[in-house]
Amino acid sequence: MKRNAKFKTVEEQELFYIEGTENTEEKVISDYNKVNLYKKMQQLDEHTREVIYLRITGELSFKDIATILNKTEGWARVTFYRGKQKLKEVD
Repeated sequence: MKRNAKFKTVEEQELFYIEGTENTEEKVISDYNKVNLYKKMQQLDEHTREVIYLRITGELSFKDIATILNKTEGWARVTFYRGKQKLKEVD
């Protein structure tokens, strides 16, 4: 019985190691994607870049973004949508 308990412990440790590795890989990929997104965002005009940045990183509502930038909520929505379209076109 003790032998099985030791074997089980090793399996659990290996499982945690594997999960940790996958999380690290996912984090690296996620970070790489974020860097690429921010590079692409630099090609956008200032207002569009601000709206996208506030929406994504600040997790603000369009109403909040409009208030911050002294614009309408509709303007913030349209600017965000058009910015997303431009980012899809940028290679």
